[in-house]
Amino acid sequence: MKTAVPLLAVLFLVVPTGAQEPRRLPVILDTDIGSDIDDAFALGLLLASPELELRGVTTVGAPAQTRALLLCRFLTMTGRRHVAVAAGIGKQPSREIREQHQYYYHPDVLFNRTRRPERESASDFLHARLRAQPGQVTIVCAGPLTNLSQLITDKAECKPWIRRIIWTATTTNIQADLKVAQNVLASGVPIVVVPETVLGNLKLNGEQVRKIFAPGTALSQQMQALYQLWDRQEPPLGDVLSAALCVREDFCKFENTGLTAGEKGLTRAEGKTNVRLVTAVEGEKFLNWYVGRMADCLPPVKRPVKRIEQGGMPHRVHVAEDYDLDIERRWWMSGKPELKNLLPGSRRACRGVLTHDFDDLLGNPRAMHTAVIFNPVPGPPMGKHTRLSFRCWISGSSSLRVQIYSLTNGYHRHLVVNDLPQKKWFPATVDMTLARRPDGTGGPLSEGERIDDIQFYTDPSAELIIDDIVLYDAAGDGEKRPFPRKVHFTGWFDTGAQGREWPGDFQIIPDKGFFWKAARAVDNRALGQPWLRVHLRGERPLGAKTHLSFRYNLTGATGLKVALVHRSAGRSHSIELKDLKTGAWSAATVDFTGKHKAGEEIDEIHFLLPQGAELLLDDLLLFEPGE
Repeated sequence: MKTAVPLLAVLFLVVPTGAQEPRRLPVILDTDIGSDIDDAFALGLLLASPELELRGVTTVGAPAQTRALLLCRFLTMTGRRHVAVAAGIGKQPSREIREQHQYYYHPDVLFNRTRRPERESASDFLHARLRAQPGQVTIVCAGPLTNLSQLITDKAECKPWIRRIIWTATTTNIQADLKVAQNVLASGVPIVVVPETVLGNLKLNGEQVRKIFAPGTALSQQMQALYQLWDRQEPPLGDVLSAALCVREDFCKFENTGLTAGEKGLTRAEGKTNVRLVTAVEGEKFLNWYVGRMADCLPPVKRPVKRIEQGGMPHRVHVAEDYDLDIERRWWMSGKPELKNLLPGSRRACRGVLTHDFDDLLGNPRAMHTAVIFNPVPGPPMGKHTRLSFRCWISGSSSLRVQIYSLTNGYHRHLVVNDLPQKKWFPATVDMTLARRPDGTGGPLSEGERIDDIQFYTDPSAELIIDDIVLYDAAGDGEKRPFPRKVHFTGWFDTGAQGREWPGDFQIIPDKGFFWKAARAVDNRALGQPWLRVHLRGERPLGAKTHLSFRYNLTGATGLKVALVHRSAGRSHSIELKDLKTGAWSAATVDFTGKHKAGEEIDEIHFLLPQGAELLLDDLLLFEPGE
């Protein structure tokens, strides 16, 4: 059946986002943790800051190996066992570990329950990390510069690889290893110096300390454990300020100048400028920011969210799973088919079963939960406003944890919804940008961030049934179309391979899509014209009404034909589109209502082009429109 009709509702020029996976600033901390408390507070800030990626920690000051083991316990217990630790070797300045030695001398460390330090030395470790990301890594030096001096002396080729060094230049850190300080200052490597002269008023009072520890998370409690052993008041914040400068600098004033190190500390040096010197700090502004950032890392259970409206037609649909078909059944990670307790019109839902938490970093590895978990292969990238819509039936608990895994960052975030209705089906939509790691860190889902497992957890004694999962980027301002009643298929081509995750006849072209990648039409020799065939990975039954929306970039023609096809049955419903926009990304929605019977199945979508035409396709969505 072939019909020439105008497009349904949407035919307009759209601007491609050109989004990329979010980039965090790679940072390495070089620390003499265990001698004072601000090293631990600085490490906590680095871990709590979503703008940063901690690429490793090195220890300086004998006993450097003990410091490394102390760090390994801290990182493991805060769910960061993937962060590598390397100890300084060779001639290291001696710095006593007094009260905090007890944190190291613990069964977690003694019986190998934590990760272990790397075998390579701190300088070798730094060299490898810098070589992997030349010109990108910032090194925060919270102690003497011994490891940095070894690095630039033994491996001088790496100096251009260092983005910058931020050094807490206290008299203690200078005098502990004076020659190495002089060596690094004269090296030509970009250095931000935080001198002791600006740190006098940067101290936390009791109320501020209480706020930092108030979240009661894995991160705040490990910091608190070291603070209790330190057993003094008004912790200094020199190393914290150095760490903070990785994130923002507006609470400091700077001067480009020449400095050298001597027995009495830093002195001005005439001639070549070699450092960026912090000359003043707005203490109250800095303290409020630091305390606020740490105190705001509340666990999601202490910050439950409310259900929200779905909104209009999504800007983009990332994932859809209604459990009616077996096409994606291999990606049901937890749950079993539910065939009795169903919504009207539903063929099947997913009933939760007992499983462990998929979060092996900050979840409880021994606790069991009733859970429904779906793996949205091949890991789509998110938009700016990620929402998750689903239908739910729950009994025996009024609380639900909704969790999602970040492929980009390697950790889980979750949010908690309370006060849920009991023993009846209800729709639910949540704002996934509110999800955080269990310790309140991680920041919101970012545009371009790739995700994996979508997870629903409740109490082990409760019953849970989930249906009609849709993960999407929320509708833009001015969107008038309603949310789809049902999503049959979504295709976006940004991740995964043509032929495996995205079967059909087309090429996947990087950096040419509306978002990331696009599908490009290829020649069909049998037809003697270009085409683009998208296989739907199985047979998809249609509803009474069917719409097809897509983004396209068309050149060499002003029209094309779109067909819904069941290949083996030889059945096709096609619509010819005319007067299309050309030469730029545009969007279209086509109405196939009346061209097919309700329940009729298709397994392919075809785009047929005139000879000489070229087509790029993105954001393909086959759906039943909402009311």
